[in-house]
Order: sequence, then C-alpha cells, then structure tokens
Amino acid sequence: MADDSAVVERGVLTSDAARWELAVQRAGVIGRLAQRDRVSVAAADEAAAKLGVSRRQVYELVKRWRAGAGLTSDLLPGKSSGGRGGERLADEVEAVVRNVLRTRYLTRQRRAVASICREITRECKSRGLRSPSRGAVQRRIAKLDPVKATAAREGRDQARARQSAGGVPPPVAGVLERVQIDHTPADVIVVDERHRLPIGRPYVRRRSTRPAGACPGSSSRWRRRR
Repeated sequence: MADDSAVVERGVLTSDAARWELAVQRAGVIGRLAQRDRVSVAAADEAAAKLGVSRRQVYELVKRWRAGAGLTSDLLPGKSSGGRGGERLADEVEAVVRNVLRTRYLTRQRRAVASICREITRECKSRGLRSPSRGAVQRRIAKLDPVKATAAREGRDQARARQSAGGVPPPVAGVLERVQIDHTPADVIVVDERHRLPIGRPYVRRRSTRPAGACPGSSSRWRRRR
C-alpha cells in the first residue's frame, strides 16, 4: 500500500545556507507582489531593485510563486547544467554578469578581464550564487557589439574604424521608398551558335525593396568577352 503521508522533498534539505537565505529574501518581496491581481511595471522595477535582478526575472519569480505551493522553497535559485560548452548559466548569474559588464567593463577605465571576473565572483558570493568560470565571462565579452564596446572603452574615434564605410542607411517610411539593385553574374558563358566562340556571361539584375524584400522587377544583360 502506498504511503499517502509521504513528504515531497522540495530542495530544502539539499540546499546550502546561502541559497536558502536568497530564497527567503525573494519570498519576502515576491510573496507580497504575487498577491496582486496585476503586477505593474513600476512595482516590478521596485522589486527588481530590492532583489538585484532584472524586471523579466521578477515576473518569472512571480510566475513560479503562483504556480507553486506558496512556499519559500519555490524560489530557490536553480542550478544550471552548463549546456554544450558550459556557456549556459542560471538566470540570476546571467543578470550579475550583464550588470558588471555594463557598469565595470564598458567604461573608459578599461579594466582587465581578470578584474571583471573578480568583481563578478564577489557579487555572486554576496548573493549566494555560484560564480561563473573565466571562460564563460570571456565568451560573453566576445559577444558584445564590437563598435559599442570600443566606443565605451576607448572613445568614438577608435570605434569609427570598426564601423562600416556606408554608415547607417536612412530610415524607410513608405513603400518603394528605397529599392536596392543587385548585379549577379550567372555561372555560364554564352557561346556563338555556329562557331561555338564565347560571347559573354549574362548578368542578372534584380531589384528588391527594403525592408519588405519584394522584387518589383528583374532583367538580364550581356558582358562581352574581350
């Protein structure tokens, strides 16, 4: 006979003290927030500032609280499996990494990666989170926009070399306001029907609108070989 009085373990016994303290802190804020019929943006931002997370994470925590049993254990921070290459981090750790990169790395002080990693480790330990590896931090730095990162760390003059020569195209507000033309040589050579001598390669000219990508017309032409 099955024991109906069995208690389901919700991670309390296997959780360390730091993770449990973080869950208690979250429950004090998210529990009151989840009682509302609607969580406004202002309320979510206030909760995010108290917990040191993003607005999106606040809504996710509210969702977890409502879907759970209304216990502190519902808000225990999860442990990431790492994924392929160990790049996947827990949401809370990702938020810490993004915040440190924005406030410490993308500055004119041009702090070294080692210093950034130490700062991230300190922030994670203060929140009871597992610190990411140096490689995980470096991979996220590599994913930053090179133009914006260079402008933030070295100035706009240095970032200009990383920008395209054409700059930013003008915005498109109406239909057929901008049409792009592409000339593509075909992978064939047309020859004379009688003497089989080469005449030239046909070029396909295609017109396309932006941003719709429609093709209002196309044509072909020859380029004679000399």
